Amino acid sequence: MTGNRARSVTLYGLAAVLLLAGVGWFVRAAPETGEDPAVTAGRQTVERLLPDLTLQSEAETMVLAAGVRTERSTSVSGGSYALAMLCIGDGQVRVRLSTQGEDSGRAVPCDQGEPVPVELTVGLADEFFMAVSAETDGPAVFRWRVVRTRGY
Repeated sequence: MTGNRARSVTLYGLAAVLLLAGVGWFVRAAPETGEDPAVTAGRQTVERLLPDLTLQSEAETMVLAAGVRTERSTSVSGGSYALAMLCIGDGQVRVRLSTQGEDSGRAVPCDQGEPVPVELTVGLADEFFMAVSAETDGPAVFRWRVVRTRGY
């Protein structure tokens, strides 16, 4: 009986060690959650340098991975609008405002420090369309804002 008891204790002990090793491996292999601190800092910087305005038509902060292309559109009333854009990261973001044709777009340089906004004046009939392509080596934080101007 003593031999069976010793084997049982040994078997349960090895099972407990194996279970603890599995739990340790699972915890160490778990992916990190949350946003990259550089992306969080970039988001805060672009939102500080290009804040929301009460009279803006639309604004957005986007985190773009390298090589990503995305589109945005919103309804507007006809007139003249000021488009301001800002990017933090490596490389540039190319912005196209035409839904038809293959225009070369406007390059918005991404900066690691204090970027300078790129501003354009555009005439719109009833819709604002923008295609954004990240020409970067890593993630980029891109912010844009459209505000109606007085004259046409």
